[in-house]
Amino acid sequence: MFKPLFVIIIMIVLISACGPAAVTKSPMDTTLPVPITPTPTVSPTLEPTPLPISTLPVSVNSSNQVINAETVDQLEMVATFDLPDSFINTVVFSPDNLTLITADMNGEVLFWERGTWEKTQFLPARSLEADDSTTGVYFGGTLVLSPDGNTIVTAYGEDGVVTGRDRMGQALFDFSFGSRVISLAISPDGKILAVGGMKINVLIFDLETNQPVVDLVSDHEYVTNVVFSPDNSILVVSYERPDNVMKMWDTATWQETARFSHTTDRFDYHDLIFSPDGQVVAFATTEVVEIKFLELSDLQIIMEFPDHSRAPYSITFSPDGSLLASASDDRTVRFWNIETGVNIKTIRNGHEAGAIAFSPDGKLIAYSIWGEGIQVWALKQ
Repeated sequence: MFKPLFVIIIMIVLISACGPAAVTKSPMDTTLPVPITPTPTVSPTLEPTPLPISTLPVSVNSSNQVINAETVDQLEMVATFDLPDSFINTVVFSPDNLTLITADMNGEVLFWERGTWEKTQFLPARSLEADDSTTGVYFGGTLVLSPDGNTIVTAYGEDGVVTGRDRMGQALFDFSFGSRVISLAISPDGKILAVGGMKINVLIFDLETNQPVVDLVSDHEYVTNVVFSPDNSILVVSYERPDNVMKMWDTATWQETARFSHTTDRFDYHDLIFSPDGQVVAFATTEVVEIKFLELSDLQIIMEFPDHSRAPYSITFSPDGSLLASASDDRTVRFWNIETGVNIKTIRNGHEAGAIAFSPDGKLIAYSIWGEGIQVWALKQ
């Protein structure tokens, strides 16, 4: 079913993954031209090299069944990848479902061929986990895949060097954000890259011209999440200094259209995602109630999931929207029925569960375990 690894890499591996709310409608604080000009670079093509892995017997669901609220109890682990001392903060599947891509905080990017789960190193590690831990930034994603799977963007280092590469591994663009990057997002139409981190601005970068187009400058800083709505019309940004706030930016005008804050308590936004229909934003935090759902029509909290004993790091909706899955500091992966709000399945692990993602076809779910590696689960055959 699968081609040799070398052909896979060359051809498809990168086919390019509460009280009442306080609502303020306001214009954007400032819109400034971006003061940097990225310098495209050309890096040598990276030769794929098979590396040893540890797997359980492969049992990938080949039926029409997908993981949803009715079938989640049938999950079983189909592969485990041993990566001692890893700190994998991004897990994403290619759009064709054939490749799992993972990124470590140390800069290493790996590709895993579905079914055989052979591993290829796309980008090598550039630091040690112990060195990265001193930065104090633990939850930021360092990789994003374009919707068509043809471009992979990574960010690394204190200067926030952002690089876009094609499927051959050659650089399309390369620039410095000017501080550590915590969040990356590509719009669903594949035209815009948003970059946020330890600054007051969010950089908007045009992927068609490979040029920056605007800085979204705010009265807040420490951007922990940037996420586009499914229809491309809204960019939601979470900030943590001087207080916690989410801001909505109109992608047609790049004006701030609304902001949301629901507590004066200090907390961290670990993750922020849109529901598949684009009507709700779910966010995971370090609050006592860790996962909440924000209705965009009136900016009110409509649902809460308080079951974790410690904060979740990453959350994701199943492709059909019936499940929310979360990976948490309490060493669990949990699944909630969105319709009932009930935690219907819990997987317990030896260490914190970090990044998590469903495959686009809904048949697999993969997540990282910090200090251990990756687990992949599918429905029982």
